[in-house]
Amino acid sequence: GTGVRPRASRRRGKKGSAIDRLMAGAHELYSEMNYVFRTKRLAVDKPLVVLVIALLVMGLVMVYSSSYVYAFYHNDGNSYYFIQRQVMFALAGLALMIVISAVPPRLLRGRFTWILFGLTHVLLIAVFFARAKNGVHRWILGFQPTEIAKFVVILVCADYIAANYRAISGCTYHSLEEKQRVNRTKLSHWWYAMKQNLVTGVLPAMIFLPMLGLVIKEPHLSCTVLLVMIIATQMLIGGTRYEYFILVFSLIAVGLYLVAFTSLIPYGATRFAVWKDPFVDPRGAGWQNIQSLYAISSGGLFGVGLGNSRQKYLYISEPQNDFIFAVVCEELGLVGAVCIILLFTLFVWRGIVISISHPDRFARLVGIGISTQIAYQVILNVCVVTNLIPNTGISLPFFSAGGTSLTVLLAEIGVLLAISRSSPKKLI
Repeated sequence: GTGVRPRASRRRGKKGSAIDRLMAGAHELYSEMNYVFRTKRLAVDKPLVVLVIALLVMGLVMVYSSSYVYAFYHNDGNSYYFIQRQVMFALAGLALMIVISAVPPRLLRGRFTWILFGLTHVLLIAVFFARAKNGVHRWILGFQPTEIAKFVVILVCADYIAANYRAISGCTYHSLEEKQRVNRTKLSHWWYAMKQNLVTGVLPAMIFLPMLGLVIKEPHLSCTVLLVMIIATQMLIGGTRYEYFILVFSLIAVGLYLVAFTSLIPYGATRFAVWKDPFVDPRGAGWQNIQSLYAISSGGLFGVGLGNSRQKYLYISEPQNDFIFAVVCEELGLVGAVCIILLFTLFVWRGIVISISHPDRFARLVGIGISTQIAYQVILNVCVVTNLIPNTGISLPFFSAGGTSLTVLLAEIGVLLAISRSSPKKLI
């Protein structure tokens, strides 16, 4: 309680057993969190907290409004089934967010990141031994490992890029003799730089191929696309040269396109067909798209009123999930939908401002990764609901019902708050 920051554990960095290193890391984490809470140094970014609370409250209201009919019909007359679960996970997520906001971002680097990376692979494999739901393997004991995979990809990319930034963003030499030897001709320098950038800046992204393969196998195409977008963003802001970046991710995009129309994703070709014309199968694959468009069009400028949606009466399948934005548009109209999108825009902007203001490269990359992940999810979900892109089944942050999604999202925001707390710069 003296307000003196604890010194880093002397055992850290020394050789010893895995248990010793783990205990040393846990002791350092406890000391840092104890220092933060005892000295009340929780100067987190207040505008970000306000935006989070606003989005969370609006999301809970819309979950109840969109789900009570479906819950009453499918859960023995219990209209509060989904909102009760969502509130419970929201409270758990808020508690986790507060705890994580006291953890210094630097403690997420190194062993923690790679242990979590390995654990995520174990969970992604374990889902195939659990019972399938709706023909897909995405859950294990009600838990969805792909939600953690999004955060893990951000941490792994940030940790690697922060450790190898100079080699990724430019050409580095191990010695003066090597520099003199390579720079004898422009061709030899170009070849050396290309090899170094490819080996250091591009090939490490291949470490995510097993994870992407497991997610595709579930199958979960929307999450696969989102993971690729996160990796691409981290590499791009991490300094990978544009020509190699475009080459590699063009090949990956072509591969994903081909996978979507093979037996690995049996519904890919069908969803592409109903995207072009939902009425080719109005009572089958095109049903959800058609009912979503009906809901959006009937909302008009100001909507039919909160709670007065007609399409949620068993027309939109599971309206509290991926297509909840259609109910938002119907009940709140264009004005309400634009206000919600504006709140998301402000949230992402604030997250990026917090991230780029931090002096540590790892913290900057993690913060930008979390902010852009949420931005991508919002963009993809809105585009799916409005039929601008094929139906990929991606959730809307804060709004779509789902315990794992909301809890992990709030935990990620806790990391953003920790980044804002540890930044020495005064934010706008």
